[in-house]
Amino acid sequence: MEKENIYLVGFGWASIGFLHTIDTSKYKVSIISTNDHFLYTPLLAQNVVYDRDLTINSSLLNHKCSFIKQKVSDVDFNKNSLKCGNKEYAYNYVVFSHGSDVNTFNIPGVQENTYFLKNNQDYKKIREKLLTLPNNAKIAVIGCGLTGAELVGSINDMKKYNVIAIDALSRPLITFNEKLSYYATELWKKNNVDIHLNSMVKQINKNTIDIKDKESVKFDIAIWCGGIKTNPLSYIVNNKLNLSNPRGIPVNKYLRVDNTNVFAIGDCAVTGYPPTAQVAYQQGKYLANAFNQNFNTSPFVFSNKGQVGYIGDNESVYQNKYFSGSGRMIGALNAAIHLYNYGKIYILSKL
Repeated sequence: MEKENIYLVGFGWASIGFLHTIDTSKYKVSIISTNDHFLYTPLLAQNVVYDRDLTINSSLLNHKCSFIKQKVSDVDFNKNSLKCGNKEYAYNYVVFSHGSDVNTFNIPGVQENTYFLKNNQDYKKIREKLLTLPNNAKIAVIGCGLTGAELVGSINDMKKYNVIAIDALSRPLITFNEKLSYYATELWKKNNVDIHLNSMVKQINKNTIDIKDKESVKFDIAIWCGGIKTNPLSYIVNNKLNLSNPRGIPVNKYLRVDNTNVFAIGDCAVTGYPPTAQVAYQQGKYLANAFNQNFNTSPFVFSNKGQVGYIGDNESVYQNKYFSGSGRMIGALNAAIHLYNYGKIYILSKL
């Protein structure tokens, strides 16, 4: 009896969770993505300084699954087929896991005058640009969520540039508690970071950032960490299925789109959970288990293991629902967590 096939669209954290768990003796699994490698994104901001290899090639991740290096351009849900250029792929099940895009909020000049930090090519461009700049060059980081805060801390560690932190909100690391946000702010102040909070960007010019009701800020390089938005493929999926949600593909508590053979996981799915690697990975594992058990499973529930972020000077902040902490001991914990997680991804993929 021929195995039913599953097409997994995208190759990020949700896909990795799925690939680690899916029973390939029961299903034929194919991945469609323009990236033929998995990128360990939690260390991407620090990699602007350290330049470590954070990728694992698809051929090393799961040799029992096939990989198609293409981009899904359209979907025919009546025919159960995915279109990639001139080719079509018929599926029994499709799992959308293609993530999200960078959100510029339509602010003039962001696209033209800033660097993004979303993938391997982005960090290399930033790193190469930094290496061409003189001492005391002005490095502006716009958006001080987790990625932005790690960039501020990592670049400031170089002790070479004048780092500028800009955010429209009243504090950095808004997903952490106020005590940890304050700790990060005080550490940055001690290390001479130029901090601009409650500063809404109006426009970004070639070398200046215009801020509403405040003076403009000069820069030599600006890095945009302002958030995420819905990927164009998610709009195509929603339009074809008569769904309407500006944040992505709406799914039920089983990560299924209505009662179809279509599923969505990770940042492209609207689930009520934050768009983090931790959520995506757990969703991937849950959905693979659901396939393995013929969908005889309970609804997906996110198990929050806490969040950790590097803020500079070998210090990090960490919190879960029971505990929060900061400092160099947490910095060592941060490093150990990433070493463990990266190693786990690689080892599980080889099994």
